[in-house]
Amino acid sequence: MQAILFSLIFISSPVIAQEAPPTISNSDPVVDAIYSITDEELQVMQHLDALTNGIGPRLSSSQNLTEACHWARDLFERFGLTDSRLEQWGSFPVGFNRRLSKGAMIMPDKLELVFNTNAWTAGTKGLIAGPAILAPTTEDELIAIKGKLNNAWIIASSNRRAPRFNSQGNEIRDRFGKMCDEEGYAGVISPSPKSQLLRTSGNYQINFENLPKRTNISLRRDQFTDIYNRLQEGQKVELEFDIEQSFEEGPIPLYNIIAEIPGGDLANEIIIVGGHIDSWDGAKGAQDNGTGTSTTLEAARILRKTLNDLDLKPRRTIRFMLWSGEEQGLLGSRAYIEQHPEENDLISAVLVHDGGTNACSGIQMTETLRPIFESAFEPIIKHTADQEDEDLRFQLLPVNRLPRGVGSDHDSYLRVGVPGFFWEQRGSTSYGYIHHTQHDTIQEVIPAYQFASTRVIASSAWRLANTENLLPRVEQNNRSRGNRNNRQRLGVSMSENMIVENIVKGGMAEKAKMMVGDQIISIDGKEVNNLEELRQKLRENKNQKEVIWTHNGKKVIGIFDWEKASVKIKD
Repeated sequence: MQAILFSLIFISSPVIAQEAPPTISNSDPVVDAIYSITDEELQVMQHLDALTNGIGPRLSSSQNLTEACHWARDLFERFGLTDSRLEQWGSFPVGFNRRLSKGAMIMPDKLELVFNTNAWTAGTKGLIAGPAILAPTTEDELIAIKGKLNNAWIIASSNRRAPRFNSQGNEIRDRFGKMCDEEGYAGVISPSPKSQLLRTSGNYQINFENLPKRTNISLRRDQFTDIYNRLQEGQKVELEFDIEQSFEEGPIPLYNIIAEIPGGDLANEIIIVGGHIDSWDGAKGAQDNGTGTSTTLEAARILRKTLNDLDLKPRRTIRFMLWSGEEQGLLGSRAYIEQHPEENDLISAVLVHDGGTNACSGIQMTETLRPIFESAFEPIIKHTADQEDEDLRFQLLPVNRLPRGVGSDHDSYLRVGVPGFFWEQRGSTSYGYIHHTQHDTIQEVIPAYQFASTRVIASSAWRLANTENLLPRVEQNNRSRGNRNNRQRLGVSMSENMIVENIVKGGMAEKAKMMVGDQIISIDGKEVNNLEELRQKLRENKNQKEVIWTHNGKKVIGIFDWEKASVKIKD
């Protein structure tokens, strides 16, 4: 795209916006006012508490998510933003709601169990107590448990030990699966990854006329190992679970939330600030992405109030957006773009906060962006330069190109050439420890980081709204970040026990003719028993990999070539 000449006009003193467009200098009264707001005056943690503890996790298609969308829209209205609204982008065929998840070992000792189940899967019909039984590995073991499976909880140490259901095969697993069904087993329990982290996922593409009926539990590995060892020693172990999970007949409408601070002389142009409001439901969705939702809300509040106090208006319209369906593939943001393609040429920048609780401490810039960003972000850099905590000092980070493939809603905009930015975040919290796990609660969120991020986001939206020209468009060949081998994807959504739950259209799995219900066994001869092991194998620096999976009880071997974007099935 042809280069654009950029010059920045900055605000030197408060003016009446209606009479003349504001100009900004490197000493910006709006940014100064935002940074003069004390931590005690900021309400970002109150928003986060109301969202995560008051409403709870917000799975796409859940009643909680619908409630959260209306709650956020109402807050925007209360803050004085205009045109605050819900906009439906699509629907899911079946709704899913969790109400209760309790489990315990009740014999020989009493112990509360830490576990999870995937979204859009079956729970229990009330409290079910029964024996823990090891999955058989020999004919003698299979014979020994015959007649003992009523309400039994099957302890399967790996995918290859679990019963295989609805199979016409004659292996031990196939016959064990038939036996479980005939005798009325309770469910299958497998161990969490070695990290002890319980990660939640799930496949929303289910049919209300044929809902999932099998209960599959992932138990924290140390507790699983304890039960497994007791059974190996010949102890009798009894477990009980009460997992209330309900399905709601769809279609279930899904929304994005939109609210705006109107612009002045360039009001038809837009700066977008936002994050996704949906979450997985294995915990509270505090870090992913309650943190980004709450900073978006609070940035809107303090910026609206500051502009009212100073009687100022941004040149461009500042739009605050909370997308849903992000966790299932950026669905809300992609759908919005498809429904409003005419807006793309009018959007200057999209700023997305979705990196958890660590502070928004920087933004990436190309050489083309450098003169604009050095001037636009100078007041923010100055206000944070003396922070004792280095993680709170804002900085500009040079890159060759804006990275795609991060996995958040700015990617949706980058793919259509709109400049999208994912805040660089620094801090003391481990994102991987919390992300999609049982630890995603407000207790893991650090208030000081949330305060810092709110000020950065509000100030940045204001500064970018007043640049003389739109930011340059993004070249369309910017596919992703980093080495392409780090981008290898099978193109599937998986359960923790390696069952395929969803096939991504156009992905490698579709080319391999994988089907929902297939099970991944190994990659390059290495057995993969959980999602973490799968990710590790896919990250290995090799363009071509041998993937083995089962389809209808039969083994399939495919050679996946990411360089050629092809899959060859071995005979």
